[in-house]
Amino acid sequence: MPGPEPEPITPQTDTSFAQVFEGLLKSPKNLIEGITKSETPGAFTSKLLLLALGGFLIFGITLGSFSFHEQLWAAPLKTVLGLAFSTVICLPSLYVFSALTGTTLGIKEIIQGMAGALALMASLLLGFTPVLWVFSQSTTSETFFGFLVLATWLIAVFFGTGFLLKMLSHSGTEKKGPLKIWIGIFLLVTLQMSTTLRPLIGRSDSFFTTEKRFFLEHWGLAATGTTRGQADEELPQVDDDSVKAKEGRNSKKNPFLDE
Repeated sequence: MPGPEPEPITPQTDTSFAQVFEGLLKSPKNLIEGITKSETPGAFTSKLLLLALGGFLIFGITLGSFSFHEQLWAAPLKTVLGLAFSTVICLPSLYVFSALTGTTLGIKEIIQGMAGALALMASLLLGFTPVLWVFSQSTTSETFFGFLVLATWLIAVFFGTGFLLKMLSHSGTEKKGPLKIWIGIFLLVTLQMSTTLRPLIGRSDSFFTTEKRFFLEHWGLAATGTTRGQADEELPQVDDDSVKAKEGRNSKKNPFLDE
């Protein structure tokens, strides 16, 4: 016979990080019920955000350990800044797309749900960190290591944003299509942010790059080991002599129009 279901985790100031961590992984529904029933969930939301911050910092340090040197502090800083910026710019659209589902959740509950989603993503990334660290120390291929990082991030976003879908279910909302569209938007924003803040893997002469580039283009150039300048040099060049000859032919006057 199945054992008794765990009791809802009531957000209190004395709730430990271990309880929050286990609640996210083992019983997110009970955690959500505790959040919605609490009259003062601010302290609990802060713990979710601190858990997310710690997880993303450790994940960033693991990325930086691939190259060491300045990347040991640059990669975790960029990781936290990129995710914080992505969250802030995506929060308004999260509220809008959540409202389209007809949910009764307010802006306060939406923010709490986003904090829970980020904490769950960070918890999953912490689980992958030992595996990523092994490959960061045993391979020199930026392409392969980048593929592993991308795979872990996709898994983390898939399960982490599921926390928001569970909040909708708990509120009695069955229409989840608009929120799934938002999840795709959030994923695209984070992928583009990782390209904007590059390099997260490998070293560079500058902390930030001012060159604009779409993340798919960046992946393609990184996979082939070429730069934007090298790609431009590989474009077919037009012969200057042929251009001049063509211009000379076009510049000839029409004898029927000459005076």
